[in-house]
Amino acid sequence: MTNKNLITLAATAVVLGAAAYLATSTTSTKRSPRLNGTTVLPNLDVSAVASVEFGDKLKLASGANGWTAATYHNYPVDRSKVVDALLKLSELKVGQVVRGKTVESPTNLVLRDGEGQELAALPLGDKHAKWGHGRYATVKGETVLVSDTLDAFDGDGKSFVETKIVDTPYISFNDVVEGLSEEELGFATGVVAKVTIGGDTNRTVTVGNKVKDGSDRYLKLDQGDWVYKVSSYSVDSLLPKPPPTKEPAEEKK
Repeated sequence: MTNKNLITLAATAVVLGAAAYLATSTTSTKRSPRLNGTTVLPNLDVSAVASVEFGDKLKLASGANGWTAATYHNYPVDRSKVVDALLKLSELKVGQVVRGKTVESPTNLVLRDGEGQELAALPLGDKHAKWGHGRYATVKGETVLVSDTLDAFDGDGKSFVETKIVDTPYISFNDVVEGLSEEELGFATGVVAKVTIGGDTNRTVTVGNKVKDGSDRYLKLDQGDWVYKVSSYSVDSLLPKPPPTKEPAEEKK
């Protein structure tokens, strides 16, 4: 084979190799677009969201009487807290693509409109254990770390609830309870006291028994249906003071 033929073959190989590289590179780019720094849900319209579900753990929905948490006693939810969480979600970005990792047993965060139509869905995994911020997610088929842990969506919905129920004295609840007997609650023989809520001084609370094996007390606001567990110290000022103890008389010498 002449030198001329060798040169021709080499040149052809270079051209074919370059063409193959470009084809592979283009296919790879199409298959794996650059995600770092991109917005995860760029078209999310927060104002259209009427329900939020995070697997079976969290279910929030907007209805005629406002937002409620089906997974937390159907208790009323603070709409401003829902909006804050959704705005944070709408601004969520991809921190980095994580090669060679799959989100194991992801939980779908699903947003729907008032007609029940899905607006967005985001499969979420665990939070990043080492950094303390960021969370694994699946975006466009890639495993990524997103820029926020999205803590608000964890739990049963209590994080979206306004726990303060009385302004003066300041009382917030630790939990809502259901299904207890009147005897357990102790409202029939409990203390009824005046409190202030939203500037209205004509509101009342009923303080019942102490929670069994605990220091909290049961409390009811006005004649409402909700029964709360509140810290005992928050209602101490509403309870009658025990009679002073008498000092023992000194013995005469």
